[in-house]
Amino acid sequence: MAVKDKKKSITPLVDILNHDIDGIIRWCTPSIHPKVPKINGIYTNDISVSYHKIGNPSMDTGVFHQAHKLAAKAYKADHTLFSVNGSTGSNFIVLRALKHQLGKVKMLAQRNVHKSISCAIEDYQIDVAYLKPHYDNKLQIFVPNKIEEIVSSLKKDPSINLLLLSLPTYEGLSIDLKQLVKQVRRFNNDLIIFVDEAWGAHFPFSHKMPVCAMEAGADICVQSTHKQGSGLQQTSMIHWQGNRVKRRFVLDSYQCLITTSPSFHLLASIDAARYLMETQGKEIIDDLLEVSNNLREGLKRIPGVRVISEDYIISHHKQVTAIDKSKVLVNVAETGISGFELAHYLEEKYKVIVEKYEASNILFLTTFQNSQFEAEQTIKYVKDAIGTLQKMKNRPKTIVFPEFPENILKDRSSFSVNGNHFTKEDIAKSVGKVCAEYVVPYPPGIPLLAKGEIIQKEHIEYLNALRHYKDLTYVLMSDKDISTILVAR
Repeated sequence: MAVKDKKKSITPLVDILNHDIDGIIRWCTPSIHPKVPKINGIYTNDISVSYHKIGNPSMDTGVFHQAHKLAAKAYKADHTLFSVNGSTGSNFIVLRALKHQLGKVKMLAQRNVHKSISCAIEDYQIDVAYLKPHYDNKLQIFVPNKIEEIVSSLKKDPSINLLLLSLPTYEGLSIDLKQLVKQVRRFNNDLIIFVDEAWGAHFPFSHKMPVCAMEAGADICVQSTHKQGSGLQQTSMIHWQGNRVKRRFVLDSYQCLITTSPSFHLLASIDAARYLMETQGKEIIDDLLEVSNNLREGLKRIPGVRVISEDYIISHHKQVTAIDKSKVLVNVAETGISGFELAHYLEEKYKVIVEKYEASNILFLTTFQNSQFEAEQTIKYVKDAIGTLQKMKNRPKTIVFPEFPENILKDRSSFSVNGNHFTKEDIAKSVGKVCAEYVVPYPPGIPLLAKGEIIQKEHIEYLNALRHYKDLTYVLMSDKDISTILVAR
């Protein structure tokens, strides 16, 4: 997919966007419907807040206030704000607001937190207790915690005043959020429930999707409008309702963290996405699911390809009550080809881009721009790619990953580690010491270790095992060779 004479290009990014994107089949973000109202003349219409007539987004005035009100109504919230730094920026805004409102924050969170959450809790000195993760080692995916686990953890520690849930998961799995909120309210009416709903921007517009956070009764949520909401890349929304989250703190945080020179084109794309989904969302999602189903059914017929069904996940993980079926999770272990190899071959040979790939899995995100024709072409390309790759080399041994360690031993808060001296320690000698960095293997993309947690024997065994699959995995940590780890002194 490289641009010709790439080394000689004086505008490499411009060239890629102008000459290389056309013709790809994208099963990845952003998900933008062809019918979404478009903003004309990106260069000629670019403008700043100096044009006072249109108002100021950071002050929530003028047309921006009007757009925010329309979005709040459409997304079943009392208040909405637009963000131009994705859910990453929105998470920082929300956690800063809650820190200033509550003073001392003790947060209970699922383990599948986004890196923005990890960074924000350090910056704002938020003490966090993580729920024990559920990881399906066969599917290599994170599974949400059970309602009873969450409720039990909250009851055991009355000092917890904030619950963070990252729902749906990357693969689209959700629990009965409405039931969870009900149960929490029975014993703690003051607890703030915050949902990182980055992957659920389309949920409010179809009963075929999991229930959205606002409809379930959560206090505040963030959504990535660019993921499955028809907004341009980088767009996000913050929604909140009720009286637990105070508007003045959210607005103050918003004004402090949003750029004073936001792209009005990005903000306008959020407004356009809201209008499209509000007026045609049900039909659009119906069409989306039809394309997704055809892709799923076609991939099932390819020898060695296993499409992970909703029935399988729900039967093995009872807490999962709803799944976003626009996500198509495919396991290719039986083909002898890794997800990594297949994804790269599809991109290089056929210009088919998938949302995510792992050692054994490929995740297809059915987007609003995908067509039935693209589904048929992709099925053909996957079949051809597997056949070609199998002939190119001997079938490798089945990839066997060690079980993901789930036990968490916390020594201190993550933000307190930053104030301590830390040093590099040989992996083999680090057992029992306090981790001074985040160690996040992909897959599964959730922290194996967080700052302030005690390194255990199981963690080292897991990391040592990953060394055998360096081409298929990636570990986010200071030492890419996985030989040393940062520990607190």
